This record gives sequence, structure tokens and C-alpha cells, in this order.
Amino acid sequence: MALGKNKRISKGGKRGKRGKAQETMARKEWYDVVAPSNFEKRQFSKTICNKTQGTRIAADVLRGRVFEANLADLNQSAGEEEAYRKVRFTVQEVQGRNLLTQFHSMEMTTDKMASLLRKWCTTMETTVEVRTADGYTMCLFVVAFTKPQANQQSRNCYAKQRLVKWLRMRVTKMIKRRLSKVQIKEAVSLLTRNVLSDALVRRCNPIVPLREMR
Repeated sequence: MALGKNKRISKGGKRGKRGKAQETMARKEWYDVVAPSNFEKRQFSKTICNKTQGTRIAADVLRGRVFEANLADLNQSAGEEEAYRKVRFTVQEVQGRNLLTQFHSMEMTTDKMASLLRKWCTTMETTVEVRTADGYTMCLFVVAFTKPQANQQSRNCYAKQRLVKWLRMRVTKMIKRRLSKVQIKEAVSLLTRNVLSDALVRRCNPIVPLREMR
């Protein structure tokens, strides 16, 4: 007689049979991402997250998420000056189905930055770290490009190293003096509306003629 289980007299069916598969999207919820009040368009995006289940709280998962938007879309403008800027926001608080965000960072698009680079000029870069009046620390990366003077015969417009150092010192001093007196909300407005960059160009042009400063 062969050893083993006799399949003809076995009782019961298969064990561990799975139940009906649940729809994946049925366990998720949609949330509206809300920008700070200094932007015209407040609700600019949507995101999805699993519902609260057990010890896994949906609000804890959503806090800290970073979202990116175009500055022209946030201000609902058609100007090219804002179209090349990308603004990031981080979620600070969850109120119902709304995610309240705060400014995270801002940068230029790659194609805009590449269009600013040219030959026969000096590129000046500096990094400024400043603390706002309400305790936030901002790190600004400033880049500037020289331009030829009026009626200049030479092809290039290179700047001397001592003038570059002087320019960096003035830019750092002006940024720290301006942003250390305002809160983070007003500081973001100064950066997004070119108020700070225009003031820097006006003050630095007597030292070195500048074509762009971002």
C-alpha cells in the first residue's frame, strides 16, 4: 500500500481562500493643496492619501509633503517674468480636506538659467544666509552677469576681481539688512515680485554694469 494521503476520502475544501478583492482607490481620499495668502490663486493642486486606519493617521502622512507650482499660475499672470520661476510649498497643517502650506523654496527653470549664460562677460555668484524677523532662516543663491558700458569698443566686459569682491560684499550686506527686518511672508513677496533684485541692481550698477541679477 502506498504511503500518503488518500485524495478520494479527504474532507473539506481548500483552506485560506481569499475573499473578494477590495478596490484600491476605495481606501484613498483626495485633498486640496492651498497656497499661502500672498498668492492670488490659493488652491493650486490636489493630492491623494490613504484613509486613516488603525495607528496610521492620514494627517501625519500628509504633513511635510512638498508640492511644486509655477509662479505665473499662482499669480494668474501671463507675463514671461514669472513663467520661468518654480515655487515649492511644504504642508504644515491639515484642516479637513484642505492642506495648508508654507513657502519652501524657489528656483529658476533650467532653460532660463541656460539662456542667461553668455560669452565675454563675468558671472558672479554668492550665497547669503539670513534670519527673518519671525525666526526663519533663508539661504539665497545670487547670480549676476556683467554687461558692456555705453559706447564701449571692447568686445568683452570682464570685471576685475577686486570689483567682484566689492559687489559680493554689497549684495550680502543689503540682503541681510532688508530681510532681517521682515517676516517670512513679506520676504517671499520681495523675492517673487523682483523688488529685492531690482534694488540690488540699482545699487550695484555704479560698481559694475550688470545685465541680470537673479
